[in-house]
Amino acid sequence: MSLTALLFGISCSNQTPNSAFIAPLQTVSANNQPWTNTPTFTFTPTPSITPTPIPYPVGGFNSPYALAIDSKNNIYVGDTGNNLIKQFIGGYLNTNWPSGKVKSNGLAFTSPKAITTDSLGNLYVVGSGNGVSKYDTFGNFIALYSNNTFVMSGPLGLAVTVNGAASTSYVSDTGNNRILSISMPGETFSIFPATVAGPQGLAIGNGYLYVAGNDGNVHIYALAGSPTPTTSLIPGFNNPYAVALDSSNDLFVSDKGNKQIEEFAAGSYSSSPVNIIGLGMLVSPEGIALDYSANVYVVDSGNSELFQFP
Repeated sequence: MSLTALLFGISCSNQTPNSAFIAPLQTVSANNQPWTNTPTFTFTPTPSITPTPIPYPVGGFNSPYALAIDSKNNIYVGDTGNNLIKQFIGGYLNTNWPSGKVKSNGLAFTSPKAITTDSLGNLYVVGSGNGVSKYDTFGNFIALYSNNTFVMSGPLGLAVTVNGAASTSYVSDTGNNRILSISMPGETFSIFPATVAGPQGLAIGNGYLYVAGNDGNVHIYALAGSPTPTTSLIPGFNNPYAVALDSSNDLFVSDKGNKQIEEFAAGSYSSSPVNIIGLGMLVSPEGIALDYSANVYVVDSGNSELFQFP
């Protein structure tokens, strides 16, 4: 994977404000290969490549934390400080999204800290409120999933699985040191049997839930089977904030404290990452997402920027 980076900058003379060019993406696909190895190592991150950024214009982020890419190659950025979610289509900010709204610079949402999409194009969001909000691909509100018995405190992670008409949302209820599972329809809440101090970003792949914890570890839990899931740890991070998987199930970790993204090969983790991305460029990397071509997208609240690393 080439690691020449495309830095989405704040301004450019031949672009209008709040617009951006983004390289064409490929459709994200799932790879449901079985998990066969258990990582049990500690590593000391060592930079391997420092990409050179190329500036492109993106308008007006204020501490962006959340990021998602849907199957139609639309990019969603949780512009947390501006209380907005912004959609980019074909490389440009979609000022007509959400549809039918007078506001033209994004979907209003209070402090969006985690967003994700499902295979049907629906958008899911958690923020400072209690529950998971669901919108269709046009930004129209569908439902709020909340439960007074399971009041959330500062949720920072979100992942969704879809099986026909049914879906399940997993939420990092960070302030309560737990992960919530919400079955839809039916809105059935339960506590996922995981023990993670300060769970943050979530990702789902090959039947496992990957959890970035502010205990310095990435935890791996089986989604089905035993009431006490098989758990693996990847230790050695400095505040891992988000996790993501590419189409080959390589694991990418937003190592916020070390100001870099670390890539681990699928299935069998070695004693160190196979790639270090963004060192010397990122300030406070949070949300990450990938396309089918293994381009890595990162939102950085410290720079108030969106980065692409092809």
